[in-house]
Amino acid sequence: MKKIILFNIIIVIIIFLSLEFSLRVFSIITLQGFEKDTFYKNEGVIYHYPNISRTIMGKKIRTDNNGFRIPLEKINYKNNLQTILILGDSVSFGVGVNEKDSFVGLLRKKINYNLYNSSVAGHRLENYSFLLEKYHNKFQQINEVLIFLCLNDIVSHDGIVQKERIKIASENKNFWNDVRNKRLFIKLNFFLREKSTVFNIVKAVGTKNVKRHFDYINPYYENEIILNKYKNSLKKIIDYSNLNKINTRFVLLPYKHQIKNSCEHRYMVPQTKIKEMFQKLEYRLFDFSTDFCNKDQGYKLFLNFDPMHLSKDGHKFVSQLILKKGIVN
Repeated sequence: MKKIILFNIIIVIIIFLSLEFSLRVFSIITLQGFEKDTFYKNEGVIYHYPNISRTIMGKKIRTDNNGFRIPLEKINYKNNLQTILILGDSVSFGVGVNEKDSFVGLLRKKINYNLYNSSVAGHRLENYSFLLEKYHNKFQQINEVLIFLCLNDIVSHDGIVQKERIKIASENKNFWNDVRNKRLFIKLNFFLREKSTVFNIVKAVGTKNVKRHFDYINPYYENEIILNKYKNSLKKIIDYSNLNKINTRFVLLPYKHQIKNSCEHRYMVPQTKIKEMFQKLEYRLFDFSTDFCNKDQGYKLFLNFDPMHLSKDGHKFVSQLILKKGIVN
């Protein structure tokens, strides 16, 4: 009996390691998580530590003196060039791909500008007016700004997310929700996300990750109070840009669930609401959602089993749209 149990354990370990190896070799799913001492928080805003080399979602990343993402081979900004400031979250940071394959990295090779990619996972719309003013005052050469909007920008700060999770937990009290909120489980979850692709694919498939993230965000776009706050945040950015003669452009990127469902009208409410705000503010929005919808197998422009982050092909597609639409020259 002991031999049979031992044999079965060995078989399970072999199968697990084989799956882990295959998933990594064929890049079927990316690792999640990040190394310690990657981020810090100041005045309620998250930043990357300057001059670091870390691993985020399975990819090596590097930052410059300001904590901005740069290629692994260090670059030197040129004093005689104009500078474009990139504001955004993990999508424009380019998690899950090498910097050279991100749309910012690809643009570095195509346009004659310094690109300051200040994007950080967790940034929200309400952060951008603060960061715009901060970086504009710090770097006088910045007179052009690209802001990449993602649907989760409407979640204004961590507190809302926490309150929403508490609300969901209280409405769905069961054994598993109790387990999820335990500190040990949270630590184990982060450890496995960073170390095991098998865990990530089981979790993504088991929780319907792509649909779940969209279903969580979508109701925010039916809340008039939250929508009004979003609009006010946009207005602050636009007013500051106009006052200081900064050429600020907004690019809106979709969620994978929308593309997988052929951009049916019922899934596109967030884009409709955001576009209505820009029309009222009389400011231009570059919405790439339609371009993603019209792309054959557009869902492949996202990382596998990921609700919003772009694949290598997705970053290439976005860089091409930025140039094609004349957002930068």
